[in-house]
Amino acid sequence: MLRLILNVFIFLVSVIFAQFSGQMLYQVYQGVNVEKYQDKNFILEGKIFYNNEISNSSWIVLTTVPMSNKGKVMKDPMYTPDAGIYYKKGEWSSYEMKGKIDKKAMVLVVGVSVAGKGSYYLDDMKLYVLDGNDKIEIPVKNGDFEEGSLMPWQSHAAEEGSKMSISMAKPFSGKQSLLIDNSGADVKPSFGNNKEIGKFMEVNGVKLYYEVYGNGEPLLLIHGNNSSMASFNSQLDVLAEKYQVIALDSRGQGNSTSNDVKLTYELMANDINVFLDKMNLNNVNILGWSDGGNIAVILGMEHPDKVKKMAIMGTVLYNNKTSVDPKINKILNLQVAEMKANGVSENDMNYRLKMLLLTEPNINPDSLQKITAPTLVMAGEHDVMPEKHTKLIADKIPKGKMLIFKGGDHEMPSNNPQVFNKAILDFFEGI
Repeated sequence: MLRLILNVFIFLVSVIFAQFSGQMLYQVYQGVNVEKYQDKNFILEGKIFYNNEISNSSWIVLTTVPMSNKGKVMKDPMYTPDAGIYYKKGEWSSYEMKGKIDKKAMVLVVGVSVAGKGSYYLDDMKLYVLDGNDKIEIPVKNGDFEEGSLMPWQSHAAEEGSKMSISMAKPFSGKQSLLIDNSGADVKPSFGNNKEIGKFMEVNGVKLYYEVYGNGEPLLLIHGNNSSMASFNSQLDVLAEKYQVIALDSRGQGNSTSNDVKLTYELMANDINVFLDKMNLNNVNILGWSDGGNIAVILGMEHPDKVKKMAIMGTVLYNNKTSVDPKINKILNLQVAEMKANGVSENDMNYRLKMLLLTEPNINPDSLQKITAPTLVMAGEHDVMPEKHTKLIADKIPKGKMLIFKGGDHEMPSNNPQVFNKAILDFFEGI
């Protein structure tokens, strides 16, 4: 029965993490009996040390899956929603995940999921349930990795060359910790991490990573906050059939580098302008999602000659209660406060990107008159910005057109790619 549980765990987590990086290299896990604690809140804790820096393509997160005694999945896997909240460069970081044990769960599979060709130390994995005012520890066997073997921990590698071993080199406590080493993994080329075609370009003091696919008119993809080009995985093949798709990682995200210059959307729009100059490109089609839409709007305002047509999804002009769901800002402020409490540096890119969301953009709606390109302004019916703000953007752009996806949300490009892809192809092709 436990083998069945673990096999299902492998499958589900593999599917989920494929969305984030185009690859999922390693999982470490074990099943914990939680029959006595059904319908109670839990906290999973772990100490993690990065030998490399965190990035969109290199990270480690805590993961749980509730299972019945017959191996039935009670809920989709849970995972640490934002690894950057806890990450401290060159130090042990205290990771935490909170959730609720399903009413019928017999086993809670706990562990970590890892992506990227880096190496990580893991120590002091602990599971607690909250019973009124009591915090009860449920034993995670060999959670401190002090035993002579790895049992009962098991692993699953999606790529050859990933390894895990008991190490005495860097324990958080005691004498040993778990070393997860993906540095020798044979990673297959994937969108966003394709060394066979990926290149870097020096732009404004940083190196921007980009990949080019297909032939035809150029179409530039601009991703959202703290993401990478791989977020357009569900669009790439369809678009590359008709366009020369140029996928770019914004500064400090994906495989692109950063520096200490203040992060603004204007800076990133200027990055793209210089990038297009060096590519000898003008009059390109642009698809921007979330922050990518913000960047595209500024590019269209300041460099209208660079944009032929523009499709933007989930875009805002500024951040206040009229443009962004207050719940989002509440979450962001809590995350920033948690990062500060965890000792995360204000120079950390994850911290800087969250502050970017809270403080920018600051675009005057009337300045959208500068945009000369036909623009499709899209949002989901249940997006993080109200429809009236999306309408404001579409109305202010001289050749703007609004499209609200019925039943859709901010993740429309990945949640319903068939409908989204048809909409943008119809727009770019003038249908």
